[in-house]
Amino acid sequence: MGESMRKSKKFRPTLNDKLEDRTVPSYLGGFSSSPVLALHSGFGDRGGGSLGSGFGFQGGGYLGAHQQPGGVTASSSTLSQDARQVQQDFRTLDGSFLAAVAALRTTATTMTGPTTAGLTAYNSAIASAISALNSSIGTTLSSNLPNTGTGVISTISGYTSTLQSELESAGKGLASSTNQALLALTKEAKSYIRNALNQITTAILSDQPAGSITASTVQTYKQAVRTADNAFILSISNAVQTAIAGSTQLDSTTVSSDVSTLQTAVASAINGLGTQFTSSTYNPTSTITTQLTTLENQLLAIPAPTAGSNSSARLFSRTVFRTVFSDVAQSLSTINTTDAKAIQDYNNSLL
Repeated sequence: MGESMRKSKKFRPTLNDKLEDRTVPSYLGGFSSSPVLALHSGFGDRGGGSLGSGFGFQGGGYLGAHQQPGGVTASSSTLSQDARQVQQDFRTLDGSFLAAVAALRTTATTMTGPTTAGLTAYNSAIASAISALNSSIGTTLSSNLPNTGTGVISTISGYTSTLQSELESAGKGLASSTNQALLALTKEAKSYIRNALNQITTAILSDQPAGSITASTVQTYKQAVRTADNAFILSISNAVQTAIAGSTQLDSTTVSSDVSTLQTAVASAINGLGTQFTSSTYNPTSTITTQLTTLENQLLAIPAPTAGSNSSARLFSRTVFRTVFSDVAQSLSTINTTDAKAIQDYNNSLL
């Protein structure tokens, strides 16, 4: 009985068992990852907790929810950096507003609203807070967006002017000094502040100067490169089978032709990004040519299998396919990353 009651040592997975992670070369899943494709996860700010949930600047991860202008093309680093700075500025506004409301509340009673003097002081505090907000945003954008900052600042000034009027109106509506009245005021103000933050963030992230590479252009480019990469992988795979059958190295003519075809296709895709880009210092064609030369040399350096040896043929096959799906995949990923960063840096230069 003791034997029958003994627990089996066999592994029996349960519903919530976590399976081990598996690593798959990023290239095999499609167009390789790059700095441009990386989306920002959002501000992650849950501040403003002084009054319950505060202003809740979560927004579902605001930067993450807003595609960078031009999709993967825009200067995600610069524009997102500026948008995050705006988030910091709104935290400061949050604190100033809470202080102004606290002072305003002291001039009200449980039965009546604030005094005229209290409202005047409140409005003055709000005006100062909005002025500080404008100043900070203006300094950031003037520095980081030398070509387009002035226009964005002008747009934002309209949003903050509206916000100031809304917050002053909300303060005037404080009915009494009770918690219920205070909650009503802060709830109303929260909606105004969140709306202004959304408008300003959108204005920054939507900054797309003339001459920048658009989303549709990049999509076309990505598809062309993806097609060329896949054709290259397929052709090299066929060359491996031919080499195994003949107990030879990879045919140099075939490899050189495949690399040349890939280089031509990538160059053509880059040219499709526009002459303003290709004539700039950000054109990555020469760098990619060097990378492809290295790739070609890697493939041609693989020794031939021993004739009549099945084990040697298997080793050769494994070696070549490991190169194709590791070194080649890494090289193609590096090339794609080079292109993507060049596009990002180019668009950054136009801001």
